[in-house]
Amino acid sequence: MEPVCFEKDTDIGGLWNYHDKAKDGDPSLYNSCQINTSKEMTCYSDFPVPKEFPNFMAHRHFKRYLQLYAEHFKLKKYIKFQYNVEKIEQAPDFDDTGSWIITVTNIKTGKIEREKVDFVMVCNGHLHEPNIPKFPGLDKFKGKVLHTHDYKTFHGYEGKRILIVGIGNSASDVACELSRHAEHVYMSTRRGTYVIQRAADYGKPFDHDAINRFSQSLPWSLMRPIHYNRINQRYKHSNYGLSPNYPFDAGTVTISDDLPNRIILGTINIKTNVTTFTERGAKFDDGTELDNIDVVIIGTGFNYSFPFLEQSIVKVEDHFPYLYELVFPAELNPPTLAVIGLVQPFGALPPILEMQARWASRVFSRNCKLPSPSKRMEIVEKRRQFIKKKYVDSPRYTLQIYFIQYLDKLAEKIGCKPNFWKYFFTDPKFWYKLYCGPATPPQWRIEGPGKWEGARDAIERVEEKTWYPLKTRDAGAHEADGLYDGWIKLFKKIGILIIIFLFLRYVISNGYATFPLKL
Repeated sequence: MEPVCFEKDTDIGGLWNYHDKAKDGDPSLYNSCQINTSKEMTCYSDFPVPKEFPNFMAHRHFKRYLQLYAEHFKLKKYIKFQYNVEKIEQAPDFDDTGSWIITVTNIKTGKIEREKVDFVMVCNGHLHEPNIPKFPGLDKFKGKVLHTHDYKTFHGYEGKRILIVGIGNSASDVACELSRHAEHVYMSTRRGTYVIQRAADYGKPFDHDAINRFSQSLPWSLMRPIHYNRINQRYKHSNYGLSPNYPFDAGTVTISDDLPNRIILGTINIKTNVTTFTERGAKFDDGTELDNIDVVIIGTGFNYSFPFLEQSIVKVEDHFPYLYELVFPAELNPPTLAVIGLVQPFGALPPILEMQARWASRVFSRNCKLPSPSKRMEIVEKRRQFIKKKYVDSPRYTLQIYFIQYLDKLAEKIGCKPNFWKYFFTDPKFWYKLYCGPATPPQWRIEGPGKWEGARDAIERVEEKTWYPLKTRDAGAHEADGLYDGWIKLFKKIGILIIIFLFLRYVISNGYATFPLKL
C-alpha cells in the first residue's frame, strides 16, 4: 500500500507542534506542558525514546522524538504539509470497491484538489474543539474568559484573581503555574478527583508500577482497598477538598505533581460546582460566592467531530461513537475507513495509536477479517451498556479504555500478543520482566507480524534507560539500605510468585475463564 498523508500544519507533531498563538480548529498546548506518561511507556513499539531524553518529556522533547521517528522510517516523503481536508465521501463505485474521494485545499495556493483512494485513516484527534458548557451568567461576566486551549503562559496574569472551571490534567497544570504569579487561584469541580504524581515509590515513574500485567490481573475487589489507601497515603484527598463524589472505582485520576502542594501552601482553593456567574465573580452550589474575579479559565475538556465526513458514516450519539473496538464504523461495509486515536486511555496514547494503525492496515490488506456489520453493532451496543453501568455520566468515559487489555485485544486480532506460557516455561527470567515489569510497547513486537529484533533488548533495558538521564553525578555509594537491597528484591520475588500461585489456584478452583477488568 502506498500512503499519502494530508497535514494542515507546516510540520509533523500535531498537538506537540507548539505555536505561540492558539488557532481555532487546531490543537494547542501551553508552553510549560510536559507529557504525563513516562518515555518508556509512551514510545512507539519499534523505536524507543533515546535514553538521554527526560522520563517525562517537555513538548519540545516529544516533538523531537517524533521527528527522529519520521526520519528513521523516512515518512516525510509521504506527507503533504499545509493541506486541509475539506471532504471525504464515498466514491460512486463504493459498494463494489470501497473507494473514497478526498477533497483537499492546498493552503499555500488556495487550489482545491480531489483524489481517489482505496482506504482512509481518520487521524484528526480529539483535542482541538474546546468544550465550553453553557454556564448561566457567563456572558455577563466582565472579566476575561478563555479555554485552556487558548492559554500559553502566565505572562499577563500576574496579580490577578483567577477562577478555573475543571480539574483535569490541563486545568491542574494551568492552575499550578498561575498560582505562582497570580494573587490567588480558585478551582471549581463538579465531582472532584484523585491526584497521583509522576514519580511513585522510590522515585520510579508511576506508570511503571501502575501498568503491569501482574497488578492488573489481580481481582479488583481485592485490590480496591489497597489502591485506595495507597492513593491517599501521601495526601488524604478529603482534607484537601479533592475527594470525588462517587465510588473510588467509578472515575479517573488527575496527574499532577504540584496541585496538593499548592493547596496546602494556600495559593489554590478548591470550590464546588458553579451555579451561575455574576458580573464580577461566581456563585457555587454550596451557597458560597466569589467576588472580584479577574479571569475565568474553562478547563472542561474537548469535543470531537468529523466535519469532513457525512454523519451517517460515523454515528455519534450522546458523545458515544459507534465504532467497533473504537476504530471501525460499526455498520460500514466494506470496512475501508478507520478512525485512529479516538480513545481515552489510562496510560500512554502513542502505542495505542500505533496498534490501531497496525490492525487497520492488516484489515485493509485482507490479512485480518472483521465480523459482519450486525455483529459489530451488537458488540458496540454491549460496550455502551458497560460504560453506562460502570462510569459516571461524562463524555470522556465513552472513550475510556484500559491500556494493556485494549492493546492485547487488538494484538490478538493481529497475531502479535506475547505468548506468556511459552516464556514462563522456556525463559522464566524474561517472563518475569514481561509479566511483573512495566508493560512497555516493545512487548507487542517480540513475535507475530511486525516482529522487531530489538524488542527484547528494549524490554530488558527499561530500568537502565529510565535512570540514565538522572545519573549526572556518582551518588549513594554508601547508602545503608543498599546493604539490604538484594534480600529485599529476593523476598519481593518470592512473595510475588506465592501470590501468583494462590491467585491461579483461586481462578482454577472457581472456574473463571477470564480475568477481571477485561473490557
